[in-house]
Formats: sequence, structure tokens, C-alpha cells
Amino acid sequence: MIDLSNYPNLSNLANSLGGVRKAALNKKLLEGADESWRKLTQQEVIQLEQEAPYAKQIMSCYITPTALLYMQNHAFFAIPTRDIIWVYGSVTTMRMNFIPYSKEHQLILIARDGSTHVIGRASTGGFSKKRPCDVAVQEMQAILAPIKPGIFFGYSDQIAGAVNSNLGSVIAAVDEKNNIQQQQYGGQQQVQYGTQQQYGGQQQMQYAGQQQQQQYTQPVQDNGQPMQ
Repeated sequence: MIDLSNYPNLSNLANSLGGVRKAALNKKLLEGADESWRKLTQQEVIQLEQEAPYAKQIMSCYITPTALLYMQNHAFFAIPTRDIIWVYGSVTTMRMNFIPYSKEHQLILIARDGSTHVIGRASTGGFSKKRPCDVAVQEMQAILAPIKPGIFFGYSDQIAGAVNSNLGSVIAAVDEKNNIQQQQYGGQQQVQYGTQQQYGGQQQMQYAGQQQQQQYTQPVQDNGQPMQ
């Protein structure tokens, strides 16, 4: 992983998620975190450091136009947004004597290399109607869809089947939409930072060339089962 002492803004984000503790990590997890950072170019890391103060926190991860950052057992992961293929929520109901007593919610990301990342977790009561991952998916969609329109958001059996049987075709479909968007911006994604507005007490990033935030009214689908 990069030396965070050289990147104070990224170091602050890492500390807000519990901090990096290499001594507490298992080797496989540490290697996975290191590999995720190696997928970013040096220029992208510098850009990410500049974006970090304005990163949007969604559940237990941070997101910027360059990368999504999350912590797992004190291992700090960075997933380039260009490598995000699919984001969806999963719900597992815990039962005792057939009576639900808890629901475990997971926000799941599928990356270009086929790896699965749990980027957010929450618990609710067994009879609760709350679906925190649905809200998180919609928030991520509002941020990423204008700059990475190819990413799939929300669970469906059709997407799961395609990812499991022919990931290459799914990646090609994502790349095709993303490349069209990139060409419309002259080959560059332009992001305006430093200006933040308050909307109902929540900070939202403003992106250059965007006159208003895109609204999404269709509910996110979630069959309640994690992808195998």
C-alpha cells in the first residue's frame, strides 16, 4: 500500500474508518489491499489526495470520482471507479425458532477482476422495514452515474447471471457506456471541487458541466440474497 504519511488527506480518511494496523492483518487481506492501490496510477493517487477532503461518505466507505475507499479489518482498500462493474445491496434475515430477530445488510461491489468487496454493513431488527443498502446504492448512483454511466446499480437475477456466466461481456457493456461519456467530455472527466452546498444538512459535491443533480426515482431491486 502507499505510504499514507505522504498523503495527509487520505491518511485522515483512513483514520476516520478506524486506521491502518498492519500488525493485525492476515497476509491475504494485506496483499489484497496492496494490490488494490497498485491499480491506481501515480497521477490518480495525486488526484485522489486532492479529492479526499470532499469525498462523500456512504455507509462505511468514501467515494470520489477517482476511487472508492473502504476499510476491512484495518486494511485500507482503494477501488478505481473505472474498475467498478456492479454495486448492489444484500439482506440476510437471522431467525431463531423460525422467528426473525435480526437482518444483516451488506453493500457489495463487484470489480473488473471479478473480486467481491463488502463496502458497507448495517444491522436492523428482524421485523424492520428499513433497507439502508437501497439508500446507499441510490446515493452512489447519483454520484457515479453522471461520470461512469456504465456501472450497474441494484440487484437483479439477470445481472447476477451475466456476471457469473460471462463477466467479460458485462465488462464490455460497462466500458462501452463509460467510453461514450468520456468522449463527450473531450476525453477528460472534469470535476469541480472546493464548492460545496448545503441541502438539508447534507454536503453534496458539484461536478463541472452538471447543472443539477440527476434524480433517480426507480427503486433499487434487491432479492435479499448475496451473489454466489
